[in-house]
Amino acid sequence: MKATALRVNGFTLLEVLLALALLAIAGMSALSLSGETLRNTPILEQKILAQLVADNQMTELHLQKKWPSLNWQRGEHEVAGQRWFTRYRSVKTSSDDFRAIDVEVRSEQKESAQVITVLRSYMVKQG
Repeated sequence: MKATALRVNGFTLLEVLLALALLAIAGMSALSLSGETLRNTPILEQKILAQLVADNQMTELHLQKKWPSLNWQRGEHEVAGQRWFTRYRSVKTSSDDFRAIDVEVRSEQKESAQVITVLRSYMVKQG
């Protein structure tokens, strides 16, 4: 009778440890990414709401069908339970029948407060 060597198929301890290390690194990367996403959520929410306020203000200006003053005009709006402060004006262009309209949105009334979003549109002279 011949003695046969028992052969076991499977992973070595080194292969298992290497696989676990790779999984740990991937898991830490995913955890870091999800944490960063959670930290940015309030900022993104603020930017989206500010853009909505700017869009609403611009729509109101277009519906009035007259150019705003060349000087800054101020407005105050409440959206999603927050107060938003806008300022808008028209800007002369190379054509007398065409003006640019700028709208800025802030979360604070102070002029020194950070502008969250700026929207520019154009308006043709009516009549």
